[in-house]
Amino acid sequence: MLLFLVITLQTQKRTITGYSPRLAWIRGGIYFTSGFILSILTGVLPALFSNPIATAEQVSNLYWWLFTFLCVGIIYFAYFYLWVKGTLTHGRELHLPQVLFFGLFWGLGEGQVLLSAWAVTEKFIGNVWLTALVTFLIVGTFKGLWQSQYWDIHVAPEHNIPEWNLKKVLFGHIPNLIFTLSYLAVFGNALIFLLLQTAGLMYMTYRMRFPKFE
Repeated sequence: MLLFLVITLQTQKRTITGYSPRLAWIRGGIYFTSGFILSILTGVLPALFSNPIATAEQVSNLYWWLFTFLCVGIIYFAYFYLWVKGTLTHGRELHLPQVLFFGLFWGLGEGQVLLSAWAVTEKFIGNVWLTALVTFLIVGTFKGLWQSQYWDIHVAPEHNIPEWNLKKVLFGHIPNLIFTLSYLAVFGNALIFLLLQTAGLMYMTYRMRFPKFE
């Protein structure tokens, strides 16, 4: 699948100039597929399937519920409220099935990239909080460079209001990582972490009116 997408991308690039929804989908597909492959290689994907979403002990723990709802609230504020205020659609039509499909795999793919970073880091660091800190630094650096230097240029359509970019980072993306990685450190619910990231990215895809494949 990954090889097919790479070959298709190189073929299409010879005939298409400027922003292309077709190329955006192919590039996104390469990224999502790479996320799944990385997840398999680091043992994340097998762990997601073999471990329960939450243990019986956690479900009976009030603090687990409070922290879970806090993370849900952070995701809601960051992406369902703040991010939307700094985003334009430029009149793009909504193609809901394709938007949700792209957003789902963006969330699942990128979420597994983040979990893979955690999995690799914890192999070298025994302390869970130091693992969370190093993962935060790695992921924060990666996402900052990836979004600004590639994703927002070659994959995502124009959607940012420049004056809001710093606010999105400081009050959206950074709190997301701080709280959800802390949640992962305390409770280890990798699947919930993945679902939280997926929910945020699916809604972002919807609100920016990601173009259909054509």
